[in-house]
Amino acid sequence: MMSGNSESPQIFEGLRVVEYTESISGAYCARLLGDAGADVIKVETLLGDSTRLRGPFPGDSSDPNLSGLFLYLNYNKRGITAKIDSIKGREVILKLLENADILVLSGSAPQLDRLQLYYSDLEKLNPSLIVTAITPYGLTGPYREYMGDDLTAINHGGLAYVTPGLPDVIAGSENEPPLRANTFISDIEAGIQGASATLLAIINRLFTGDGDQVDLSVHSAVAAMMTFETSQAVYNVPNNREPRTFGIQPNVYMPCKDGYVVIAAWMPASWNRLKKVMGDPDWADSEVFIDQYERARNWDALYPLLLEWTMTQSGEEILTKARIAGLPAFPVYTVKQIVQSEHLKDRGFWVYSEGSDHKVQLPGYPAVMSETPWRFRRSAPNIGEHTSAILQSELGYSQKDIHAMVIDGVV
Repeated sequence: MMSGNSESPQIFEGLRVVEYTESISGAYCARLLGDAGADVIKVETLLGDSTRLRGPFPGDSSDPNLSGLFLYLNYNKRGITAKIDSIKGREVILKLLENADILVLSGSAPQLDRLQLYYSDLEKLNPSLIVTAITPYGLTGPYREYMGDDLTAINHGGLAYVTPGLPDVIAGSENEPPLRANTFISDIEAGIQGASATLLAIINRLFTGDGDQVDLSVHSAVAAMMTFETSQAVYNVPNNREPRTFGIQPNVYMPCKDGYVVIAAWMPASWNRLKKVMGDPDWADSEVFIDQYERARNWDALYPLLLEWTMTQSGEEILTKARIAGLPAFPVYTVKQIVQSEHLKDRGFWVYSEGSDHKVQLPGYPAVMSETPWRFRRSAPNIGEHTSAILQSELGYSQKDIHAMVIDGVV
C-alpha cells in the first residue's frame, strides 16, 4: 500500500528508533513509529523474538521467519541479534543509542531494571534520547514488579468483565463469566498509546531539546478504555449490562437469515429510517418505542419484534436496503470476509510480506495521508538479517570484530 505522493517525505524520516522488546505492545509501538518513516532497528536475542514461535504458520511450517504474528508486528524494521547482557553486547546497544532518537523497551519492570537502559541511565550518553518503556503495570506503583500479559491486562483492567455486552447477556451480569477478545487487544492498545506518548515527547523535544522517559502501563492503557463503564461505577449505576443501562436502543447486533447484522438506529432520524426499511410496521409507532430511552426501557418487547424482521432478511439484503435509506446497518463479517473485502482492497489497506518462498497478506495502515504518506518499505527481518551490515557500516566494527563476536555468542 502506498498513499499520497511517493516522493513525499514521511513525517519521521531521519529519526532512529532502537527497539528491544519481548512483547506485542512494544513491537507494535515501534512498528507504528517505523510506519511513519523512522528507521527502526529491532534488537533480538540470539534465539529471536518470542513472537516468532507463536505463529500462525503456513501449512506445517514452524519457521520462525514465517510467523504471521511476527511478520505483522515487525515490518518496516531492520533487525539485528545481540546478547546485550554481555559486555560486548552492551557495547553494541550503547553504540546504537549514541545517535538514536528513541529507545522502545518492553518487559516487566524488574526485567527492565536489570537492563539499566532507562533515560536516567542514558542521559549522559544521549541527553536528547526518548526512552519509551511499556510494562504490564508501569515502573511505579505497588504492582510494578508483577508479571503480566494480554490476558491479565484485559482482566485486571476491567475489559473482560464488561465483555460480553449486548445482546450476549444470558444469565445476568453477576453470573456471566468474563471473556477476552480473540486478538491481542490490550497489547495493541498499549502499543498505540505508547506511540502516541512518544510522539508527544518528540514534540516536546523540538521546543526544549530534552529527552524523556515515557512510562506506559498496559494495565492503565486498558483501564483508560473503560470510559462508559467507569462512569457507570462512579455514578453507582447497577452493572447489569442490560439495554436500559446503556440508555439507547436499538444499537445492537442481531441474528439474521444468514448470520448476524449490526443495527445502529437509536437516533430519531435513524429510527425513522429503520421503520421505513422494515415497511413501517404499526408497532413501531407505539408510545413504548417513542424514543431511544423508551426503546431501551422496553427492550424485552422490542427485541422479538426486530428479530421477526431480521430473520426474514440476509445480511446483504439488509445492507442494500440500509444503504439506500441512509441507515447504519451492516452484516457482521467473518475474518475471512474482511480479508476478501473489496472496500479495503480499493483503499489499498492490505500489504504483502514477500520472502524467498512466501507471500503473506497483512493489515496495513488505516489512514490515507496526502502529504505524509504511509509506505510499506520492507518486510519483517529474518533473525539477525541486518546484524553484519549495521555493525560494520553504521557502528564501525570490522569484519574481524564481527567474526569474533559471532564466535563468542555475542551477536
